[in-house]
Amino acid sequence: MRPLFEWLMPLLAWSVVIWRTPSAFGSRANRALWATFVSGAVGLTTRPPWIAHALGTVTGIGDVTLLIKHLAIVMAASFLLDYVHAIQERPHHKRASLLKLVFVIAAMTTLTALFVFWLPHDYTGADGLDAHYGHPGVQVYLAVIYTVYGVASAQAALLFWTNRRNVPPGPLRAGVTCLAAATANGLLYTVYRICFVLREGDSTTLDADGKPVPLTDPVSELLPAVSVVLLVLGVSIPPTRTLLHYFRDQYALWRLHPLWADLVTAVPHVVLGTPTSRLRDLFTPGDRTIDVAHRAFAIRDAALALRDDTPTAVPASPAPDGGAEEDPAGTEARWLRLAVQQRARGLPAPSLPATLDRSVGGRTPREEIAWLLKVAAAYRPVENTRAARPRQPSVR
Repeated sequence: MRPLFEWLMPLLAWSVVIWRTPSAFGSRANRALWATFVSGAVGLTTRPPWIAHALGTVTGIGDVTLLIKHLAIVMAASFLLDYVHAIQERPHHKRASLLKLVFVIAAMTTLTALFVFWLPHDYTGADGLDAHYGHPGVQVYLAVIYTVYGVASAQAALLFWTNRRNVPPGPLRAGVTCLAAATANGLLYTVYRICFVLREGDSTTLDADGKPVPLTDPVSELLPAVSVVLLVLGVSIPPTRTLLHYFRDQYALWRLHPLWADLVTAVPHVVLGTPTSRLRDLFTPGDRTIDVAHRAFAIRDAALALRDDTPTAVPASPAPDGGAEEDPAGTEARWLRLAVQQRARGLPAPSLPATLDRSVGGRTPREEIAWLLKVAAAYRPVENTRAARPRQPSVR
């Protein structure tokens, strides 16, 4: 558990920092959230032994990682509260921010003074305190840490949970719920550590090298890891949903393209949007929902135009190139292919199959897109017609 915590958690935290770096140039809330992860990542990075040794060598203070870790925790708690207050936009936000700032500065000053003037420094690394839990300076130092972390976690959990009711159901509410759970878990960790330290007292033993054995247990390692994972999920769920929608729309554009390309060649006046190629569609950033809707509207408008071109005196015929048992989407795909071929030869479109006399497609844009994806899956591009005509670029 400990090696996993020492390496996986910093990696996860720094991944989120890098991913959300562009957001640091956005709103105040986004900057506060990004700073929260930066502070948390700094604190988690002090855990690997080789980093602790390197920092001790550079600074000449063997257990300097202890102070860096705890100052980073205080900063992370402060920025997290800034984020919660920023997204809630309460009237007393400025006053609360001022009180929080005073509280944070006082806590960091106290920790630094205790570290320099009162804590024992006879062991290197961040586990040096584990040999001195009965020392008065250590007890005061830990009291400051647990007070700051506990108060910040409790306030953030309460604010996240109350703000959850103001968020519409969906990915955003799920993200806020994860943030509330993460901060509530932070409060649970604080209470557990206080009880654990009081129970263990100053009973830590030394290993064969004379170094203190870390005074911890699997629960003490698991709870912070759970908080980090929940925080990452909380900020990842909404953008992940957006990213999945983007890939879904890109896939729909790719699947609809062969059908669309033949139809807009036969009926060019239905083209919507700005021309682009099929390959460039894959590398177009941003929301593609409107592009998919335009593609579907163009296909349906072209299909309706081809239907108007059918002979009025000829009754509806069976499904072309298929039997009566063929599914309606396959029937429409076969008829559209024949209609495109006939239009390329300057002939009227074939009469409609009997199964297409009734309304086909969807009653809403989403249903229509789903229907046309089925038609596109059954459609075979008219290669000969494409070769004979000038190339038509795709549109969004």
